[in-house]
Parts: sequence; structure tokens; C-alpha cells
Amino acid sequence: MAAVETTGLLDTGPEDVFDDLASLASRITGTGRAFVTLVDERRSFWKSCVGVNLITPAERQAPIEQSYCSFIIGADGEPFVVEDAATDPRTAEHPATGSMRIGAWAGYPLLDPEGRVLGTLCVIDDSPRV
Repeated sequence: MAAVETTGLLDTGPEDVFDDLASLASRITGTGRAFVTLVDERRSFWKSCVGVNLITPAERQAPIEQSYCSFIIGADGEPFVVEDAATDPRTAEHPATGSMRIGAWAGYPLLDPEGRVLGTLCVIDDSPRV
């Protein structure tokens, strides 16, 4: 968590470089939404959120237990992919599946130079898909 704090990016506004990255991820995968997130001990903060109209830092976050990003933290730097969130046993009962209308989710960990997970670059589709 100290590595995330060190970035100085928590609770900051949108920046073109992060929005460009999320937008590119959304276009490449054909998904409706993409996020660059930072994760601390209590929340997933959305540094960039494409396909979602969220303005203030208070709107651009969710409690960590309501975010799929928590799966990345325990994945040892590996991607986390869910093709059908409603039927996947890892996510079927997860609060974000219904509240965020997640059909499919793919996330890749964002690592600092020492390999510590800072957050994710993730894409979300409303419908299940590969």
C-alpha cells in the first residue's frame, strides 16, 4: 500500500495519459468500459474511467470489497480474466457483478519498478464474452 501512496496519484483528477491508455484498451478489446485503477487498503480509485461519466474523485472509487481489482492483488502479478461474470464461481456472487453490470472483465496488474501491484488496467463488457 505504501507503493500506491508514493505515486501521489490517489484522489487526483483525470489526466490525458491515463485516459488515452484506458481509451486504447477499450477500443482494442471492443469493450464499452475501461479503467486505470489504483488500489489501497480500503478502495479501488479510478484514475481513468472510459465509458462511465464520473467527474469527482469521490465518484471515481469503490470500496475494495466491491471491486474486481481485489482479485488482482492476490494474483501474484498475473492477469485476471472472467468471460462470464454471472456464472464464474469467482465472481457470480460478487457485489460488482450486478451493480456494475459486468458481463465480462479482464484486468492486468499495474506494477511499480519493484514488482508491487499498484492497481489495474481493466476492461469491462456488459455481456459475457471471450
